[in-house]
Amino acid sequence: MELAANAESLCFVCNICGERSQVAMDQLQREVSSCQTCLSSPRYRAIIRALSLELFNQNLVLPDFPERPEISGLGMTDWDGYANKLAAKFNYKNTYYHQEPKLDISVSALSEHLLHSIDFLVSSEIFEHVAPPVEKAFANAFKLLKPGGVFVLTVPYGTQTETVEHFPELHDFKIWSENSTYYLENVTKAGQVQRFNNLIFHGGPGTTLEMRVFAERALLRHLTDAGFEAVTVHREPDLSHGIWWPEPWSLPISARRPK
Repeated sequence: MELAANAESLCFVCNICGERSQVAMDQLQREVSSCQTCLSSPRYRAIIRALSLELFNQNLVLPDFPERPEISGLGMTDWDGYANKLAAKFNYKNTYYHQEPKLDISVSALSEHLLHSIDFLVSSEIFEHVAPPVEKAFANAFKLLKPGGVFVLTVPYGTQTETVEHFPELHDFKIWSENSTYYLENVTKAGQVQRFNNLIFHGGPGTTLEMRVFAERALLRHLTDAGFEAVTVHREPDLSHGIWWPEPWSLPISARRPK
């Protein structure tokens, strides 16, 4: 969608807090806070739109979601601004990689009590940080869901034809800093020592290392290979709720476990 050249600002209703906001069009960016009340970004609002469409087949604002405690949900380090509201509507729990309640989506075997246990899973900006092979994380997302359950996913991705893996042979590795530069040393399964610099961290050095830059078609292939169906890239803007960014990539994706 192309916006009118003279469109200088946008008035919208935030679908997370339900309040009205106004934002300059050149500030309507994927990661930039643009709701004047809850400080949500277009990415956060796009997640809630995708979830609403998948759960209710309607584009509802979060305050208007029905209270459905029989619907179970799981977040993966979700933003508190919508996580707390989801917890008030559903049997929803937010999980973390580094603190309780913990969930490591890349483990070889999930705990038995988690398998086939939830109706929806939200993972936003997580899978680009999962150690390879990333296919394991997609398989585990599938295993978490009940039959018919929905997966809402966002990751940064590009228009290249294939995913760029920064450390394809990652096995036994450590990260350290020296003279303000971060390094990664990896020993492959075959015993080869590899060293990398120019590491990319999201949120600042020492936090979350970027393992890859996905390609859209690779993402869709990962989902279908894991068993998901009804895989949908939510491309349509929703300006009434401030959901749009200039780049035609890194859009939210939803997918279902077959019934």
